[in-house]
Amino acid sequence: MTKHFGKGVSLASGIIGLAAVFMGATVSAHVVVKPGEVVTAGFQTFTIGVPNEKDISTTKVNLVIPEGLKYVQPTQKAGWKIDIEKTGTGEDATVTSITWSGNEVKAGFRDEFTFSGQVPENATELQWKAYQTYADGTVVSWDKASEGGHDEEGGNSGPYSVTKVVAETAANMAVQEADEAADDAKSAANTALYVGVAGLATGLAGVYLGTRKK
Repeated sequence: MTKHFGKGVSLASGIIGLAAVFMGATVSAHVVVKPGEVVTAGFQTFTIGVPNEKDISTTKVNLVIPEGLKYVQPTQKAGWKIDIEKTGTGEDATVTSITWSGNEVKAGFRDEFTFSGQVPENATELQWKAYQTYADGTVVSWDKASEGGHDEEGGNSGPYSVTKVVAETAANMAVQEADEAADDAKSAANTALYVGVAGLATGLAGVYLGTRKK
């Protein structure tokens, strides 16, 4: 009975693992901006991952910059021309989109493009709408709310990715909790040490007094 149960659990685990792999592959096939979570008001480098889902090259990528992101600046990328669209002038200028063109992401490959900017001061959600152009002029629009896959027959549209802007990230909270746990453990160890030393001292004093009486 136990044997069969163990085999059943292993089989279920295997199926879940395979499902996770396929789900991960589906998600990775989308144009996605990372990280998925950032802290308010901080300066952050973002990476846009661009996979090629067709049998021809991707020749242009356009990313719309969400409102609230300040001081946006793309990273130079060899072989690619970078066009920046802005509204306003001088210090009040705001970047509204970045376009990479003049090169290619070949079929069966992916590439990454980076840029930096200052995150909004308040908790919000950055929706990254992107447009991927192929060598034949086809444009795949990654600008829909997520519904678990392509929205239109033919695969020419899909969900945009999202970055959550939070007061404190889960990673930072985990580090803080780990630090607090380490401090507690250190305090407990120190207390145990002090108690042990005190006990030893008391024992030695007792031995000494007993010896003196004899």
